[in-house]
Amino acid sequence: MADACYVHVPFCRSICYYCAFCRWIYDENRIDPWLDQIQKEVHSKSISHLKTLYFGGGTPNSLSESAFIKLASFFKPYLDNNYEWTVECNPEYVTQEQAALYQKLGVNRISLGVQTFSNTKLQAIGRTHSIKQVYDAISYFNKAGIHNISIDLIYALPNQTLEDVKEDLAHAFALDIKHLSIYSLQIEENSVFGKRHIMPCDEDLEADMYETIVSACIEHGFEHYEISSFAKEKAYSLHNLHYWSDQDFYGIGCGASGKENGLLYENTKDMQTYLKEGPNPVYLEEDNAFDAIMMALRTSFGLNVDQWQQKYQKDFHTIYQNVLRKYMPEYLVYEKPYLKPTPEGMEILNTILVDFLDVN
Repeated sequence: MADACYVHVPFCRSICYYCAFCRWIYDENRIDPWLDQIQKEVHSKSISHLKTLYFGGGTPNSLSESAFIKLASFFKPYLDNNYEWTVECNPEYVTQEQAALYQKLGVNRISLGVQTFSNTKLQAIGRTHSIKQVYDAISYFNKAGIHNISIDLIYALPNQTLEDVKEDLAHAFALDIKHLSIYSLQIEENSVFGKRHIMPCDEDLEADMYETIVSACIEHGFEHYEISSFAKEKAYSLHNLHYWSDQDFYGIGCGASGKENGLLYENTKDMQTYLKEGPNPVYLEEDNAFDAIMMALRTSFGLNVDQWQQKYQKDFHTIYQNVLRKYMPEYLVYEKPYLKPTPEGMEILNTILVDFLDVN
């Protein structure tokens, strides 16, 4: 039985140009029917307790105070004593009152969508916040007593230089935060950038940016514990660790994904369908054994080979002997029972995973 839950809040006041997630422009008339369906969906699950709860989106903190309180009430009864409850927030909607409300309700982790510390580039990617609002938001949460704050940054943006990335990092390191998630821009067909045929960043420049990010984060005391994630003082995202360690989690809401009894599913991304019929989950045909390897090797903790063999009833060392021979010990190391990527391995992880996949 899962003890983690992802809740997708698909509403946004505006659409970022790079976003291809399930999202809908905020419509007050849809909020109550949406909340009713969320409540039904929660009751349809066999939730007994939750160690982690994650409100993602979309823009969860674009919800009104009353809507957020109601949404929170569906999940609060299931929270363990030592839970992690993360809410993704856009800086422009954070107020002192909102921060105080979240703390009062029990939210104890914030993921703040910063993306870049350049106001010019923020406008160019369709973000509606300013850098001042980033600093204000962090201040409000700290004053409210929520100190577990992560920020998201995006690199390989249109016309972004290596110096721009270094400047973003300098701003991030100056903040009083213990977690960074840094992603390269992916241009999806159904995003505004995709429809405008924006070209992706030069691959060599993107690789240089990634290398710069990793070395700078380590230099400033951040542990590179997942391919896109960095933490100080072991302030890991406990919720995301569920994904990376092949554990089940509930996915609730229009556009949410979940994994129950080892089966991955996606709820409908059509709001009208969700409001009328509920989640209508589609179960995905997945190679769970390979997915477990792929997700685990994204992390510095690596894959517990003994657990993998027991769960999937396969002999890991025999099946993947050629891959291991090719990449050990420079890119992969085996510290019984864990197979881990080295820092150099992290940099070429996609290549390594293709070789694992080709064996299947």
